[in-house]
Amino acid sequence: MRVAFVTGATGFVGGQLVPRLHRAGFAVHALARASSERAHLAQYGVTWHLGDLSDPASIRAAVVASAAAGRAALCVHAGAVISYRRGDGALQERVNVEGTRALLAAAAEAAFERVVHVGSVVAVGVSSDGRALLDEEATWDPALEVVDYVRTKRRADELACAARAVVVDPGAIFGPGSIDSNTTRFLDQVRRRGAPPLVPPGGLSVVGVADVADGILAAAQNGRPGHRYLLCESNWSLRRLFGEGAARVGKRGPSGTLPSALWSAVVSAATVIDRLHPLDLLAPQGLRLLGQHYRFDASRARSELGWSPRPFDRVLDETLAWLESRTSTRA
Repeated sequence: MRVAFVTGATGFVGGQLVPRLHRAGFAVHALARASSERAHLAQYGVTWHLGDLSDPASIRAAVVASAAAGRAALCVHAGAVISYRRGDGALQERVNVEGTRALLAAAAEAAFERVVHVGSVVAVGVSSDGRALLDEEATWDPALEVVDYVRTKRRADELACAARAVVVDPGAIFGPGSIDSNTTRFLDQVRRRGAPPLVPPGGLSVVGVADVADGILAAAQNGRPGHRYLLCESNWSLRRLFGEGAARVGKRGPSGTLPSALWSAVVSAATVIDRLHPLDLLAPQGLRLLGQHYRFDASRARSELGWSPRPFDRVLDETLAWLESRTSTRA
């Protein structure tokens, strides 16, 4: 039996990936914390190994035990801490960087045939002028590392490439899921309240969660070890994203975009407030990213992996419909 070991199986992407691995004939083994919700994956026969990405010993034990259960065919590292709160930098260093280091070492020791590391486009760069498209070979600007999540995901990508893993870097991921993500919470706010009059000046490379899971499997089959693949369907300004989302549910759209200089002042003000009273939803590190332009060209994934994501308009419709049905069911 081909064994696939997965971190992040209980997360947003993992909820789409595990069923695909099961249908592809893998015996799925996964690392999970004791507190993680796993009931939604019960039908896929997952063998759970209790542990934590901040605990290298538990990572090694889980990987080695999984490899002993059959043919160690695939290791997918999709677990990470996503946070923009002040004070979470040390945790992200332990999980996103050192957890990745421990996972890669354990996978090598257990002789897994293929390792796929799931990163993020934030580890690739930003389009400084808001027009240029970046690809996998973009020059990295260390100034971006002022955001802990960006810094730790960049380090994790570097470790994975050096270890000859196949790296996939998705854009902002949208879609229905068993757990809420930052993007579904954002769309739910737009669905219920409409868009703010003025929106941040940045932009996102967007993609559906099901398409990311498909991209991970494509990378496992066809990706070149030590190479990166961007998983982005298209590039949307935040004004367009707010506007399209609001229009689809009959709500008010934005009337304009804040100038970059004014947005920088907003970030500076949030930074001062955050020092006095730590912010969560409006954490300065997260606000800083909303002022940047993430614009990417995913041609390598399309040509080398045979990856063909669904149009994002369709993903947006599906996500909003799911949010509406979920609200109706709860009511």
